[in-house]
This record gives sequence, structure tokens and C-alpha cells, in this order.
Amino acid sequence: MQSSRSEPAAKELCSKILTATDVGVRLSFPTATMRQHFKLEGGTPLDFQVRDKYNKVWTFRLYTRNNDSHPKPVLTSGWIDFVKKMGLQVGDRVIFLVHGNLNQLGIQVQRNIKLFGHEHWADL
Repeated sequence: MQSSRSEPAAKELCSKILTATDVGVRLSFPTATMRQHFKLEGGTPLDFQVRDKYNKVWTFRLYTRNNDSHPKPVLTSGWIDFVKKMGLQVGDRVIFLVHGNLNQLGIQVQRNIKLFGHEHWADL
């Protein structure tokens, strides 16, 4: 009998519908997710990697302002390259995933498609 090993299920870390700023300048990253999953001091950038569905590894820089009582984390370096290569648009959805353990992050992108009067999210 042959055993099959399947990959551990991916868990959604966070998702966001993209805005004009997200696709043109930087991605505003959810503060609660940043606090829960990344140890980040204000003003100190953190580079992290994600793997897309094509198994390509992307490096993003997560940054927060250090002079603000409400830190606003953003993805800077690497993000706009990802947006351009994936052809992302305002209204698309980006989903950050955790695969198996906290060291392996993934990213998924989707576009909202209207079909026969119903909305569906299709993977890009």
C-alpha cells in the first residue's frame, strides 16, 4: 500500500481588497496581523518572503512609522514589482497564507468576476 503525503493545509493570515494606493505606491498591511505575526519595532524595516502559486519567492519589506501612536504598517520594497508582474488592479484581493508552520508564508491573488449576475473570486 502506497502512502500519500499531502501538504499541510494553508491558513489565511490576512486578506485585503486592493486600493489605488495599494497598487500604485505601497500596500497598507493590517495592523493586527503585523502585531500578531511579526516582531517589528517602529521605524525598523523587516524583510520577509512569500511564495506564490507558481512557486516563485517574493521578498517584501514591512515597515512601520516610529513616531506615531498608531503604527501603520506598509509593504514597500518588492511590493510594486509584484503588483506589476501579476497585473494587479484596484479591487483585486490579496491573501497572505501560512503553510504548515509560521516560517513558510504564501500569497494568493484573486480578481472579482461578475458572471451571470453573480460575483466570483477567481485566482490570478
